[in-house]
Amino acid sequence: MKDHAPRFRISRLSSFALLSAAVILLLGTVTARYLVHQIAERELQHATATAEWLARLGVQPRVDGADGRLRVSRGEAHALDRLLRDRSVVGPDTARIDVLDARGAVRYSTDPTLVDTPATLTMSRPALRSVLSGHENATVIHASADTRSPDAKLVKRSGDILRVAVPITSHGRAPVGVLVVNSRYAPMAATISHETTQLYLALLLGLSLVYAILLLNQSSAKLRLQAVSLRRFAQDTEYLAHHDGLTGLPNRVLLRDRLHQAIMLHKRKDESFAIFHLDLDRFKEVNDTLGHFSGDQLLREVADRLQRTLRESDTVARLGGDEFAVLLPAVDSDGAVVAAEKVLKALQRPFIIQSLTLQIDASIGIAVYPTHGRDFDELMQHADSVMYLAKRKRSGYESDRDTDVDQSQTNRLGLAAELRVAIDRGELRLHYQPRASLTTGEVVGVEALVRWQHPERGAISPDEFIPLAEQGGLIRTLTLWVIDEALSQCRRWLDMGVDLPVSVNLSTRDLIDQQLPEVIGEALERTGVSADKLEVEITESVIMADPVRAREVLTRLRETGVHASIDDFGTGYSSLGYLRRLPVDQLKIDRSFVFNMTGDDQDEIIVQSTIDLAHNLGLTVVAEGAETLETLHRLRELGCDSVQGFILSRPLPPEQVVVWLQQHRRAAAA
Repeated sequence: MKDHAPRFRISRLSSFALLSAAVILLLGTVTARYLVHQIAERELQHATATAEWLARLGVQPRVDGADGRLRVSRGEAHALDRLLRDRSVVGPDTARIDVLDARGAVRYSTDPTLVDTPATLTMSRPALRSVLSGHENATVIHASADTRSPDAKLVKRSGDILRVAVPITSHGRAPVGVLVVNSRYAPMAATISHETTQLYLALLLGLSLVYAILLLNQSSAKLRLQAVSLRRFAQDTEYLAHHDGLTGLPNRVLLRDRLHQAIMLHKRKDESFAIFHLDLDRFKEVNDTLGHFSGDQLLREVADRLQRTLRESDTVARLGGDEFAVLLPAVDSDGAVVAAEKVLKALQRPFIIQSLTLQIDASIGIAVYPTHGRDFDELMQHADSVMYLAKRKRSGYESDRDTDVDQSQTNRLGLAAELRVAIDRGELRLHYQPRASLTTGEVVGVEALVRWQHPERGAISPDEFIPLAEQGGLIRTLTLWVIDEALSQCRRWLDMGVDLPVSVNLSTRDLIDQQLPEVIGEALERTGVSADKLEVEITESVIMADPVRAREVLTRLRETGVHASIDDFGTGYSSLGYLRRLPVDQLKIDRSFVFNMTGDDQDEIIVQSTIDLAHNLGLTVVAEGAETLETLHRLRELGCDSVQGFILSRPLPPEQVVVWLQQHRRAAAA
């Protein structure tokens, strides 16, 4: 008996160890397969989302699909070339991009040899039909020895290819074409392989540790400890599946679960609750300027501040990027507004990131159950919609939809689609407003101001369509058209013996475009106009959006002989220390100070100070918005160099400028 007892214990222990090993192996296999699938799915979703963004904001506005058919004109193909060959836009791993129409032909490709060829050279017909029915398609094409394959040339050059195809729609109709983005799959495969390896190593280490604990512990007390370890492992796994890895906040999955529980609870009690959709304003500037490490640090501090500001019963979740959500149980509409104001006030306190003081604002959309929805999707959709309304109105927070604003936004989207067509159809024109010297009365130049005469809507204000051009990626096209048209008109005036330098306005995107000096140089050469006849005008806010790059571009323009002027001076927040180092020649005082300077001592003080500052920096000064003789005389007394405003003339069509100039000279001579 003494000899058999130990064998029995060893046999029982071995059986337990084998069973434990099998269970652990099964658990690890299931967990690993699920997480590896999630890693690969995340990468494909990211690639698909990028393609959808490029189709909606980059390609769709540049193709003519108004009649349900996709066309790409020569000008639109040129614009697509500039956009889709820009690696900062499409990403460094893009191998080829194709635009297919609904009939199965290639209408545009970054490989010109494919244009007007059958779509089957880029994707199969079943896949094309699937995408045209509204479904995205993501496929990995592996390098093949079959040289007859249409993709052989592409995979031979780039290796395995990830092909993502998304529909291109027009005016809310059915898809009119397909955008196909071919990217090198190797970087994505490397990312998946790296993360998968780390995952397997972590699982192997964790499961090996659990197995070792099970194997080494023989008593019931040790078995209970093993059970605790397994529970903790399961809890950790569940925590990672329901929480944001950066901030530790609940993620969208956990938020959905808690909101569902809140609906069940408040439905029984006949109570309301609120949910916020919060988005940080100008967060991208932090990432672009200070880097993603600083951006992540800021997000963690925002998460901490939100939790400390709200109640313990409230749920603060991170939805992704710089977007957060807050669930507030047992709160009505009034209570939600109070909480939103409290959150905004807390976020307005400065953040210290890498010894820098940052001021961050936020926009909040409020949804209240059951007024604004009765399930997760309805409530989040409402909160998301009114959050963007708050962002547009800069109101901080909004709760109720503004139907007029919604309709206005719909009209704006339609107008944005028409703007590109307007440029091609010649619906845009330039008017020119003269600028005259206060010393001699001589006209020293004109400012080119763009006008849009819509065939159905009539005259459309620049304040309405220029922001659309900036948001829709058309501002560069619009700026190049203005520069070409202004210089061409300058050439025509010179041929008539009229010497009128012209100035044009640049946006933020124009000024950070490193190719701008070369583009302007080409336009000057094409029109035969000397560089000193052109002046570019930049507002303070445009300069301070990226002061380092702004200075670089302005310096290169100065080297070509182009003059530069700071427009609307006094309305921005530029650093005077930086301002004095900018290669500019002139300041233009904003019309808001000039218009009423004779009736407001504070405005006159600002005008006087600006004139003195500019002269001390070696700059000339232009006063905009002068409308009365009294203002004109006072500006002359203050030492202002030149003036622009209705006292001289309103903006004029080019054919009227010469007539006005002759009348002005006769009046000055008399």
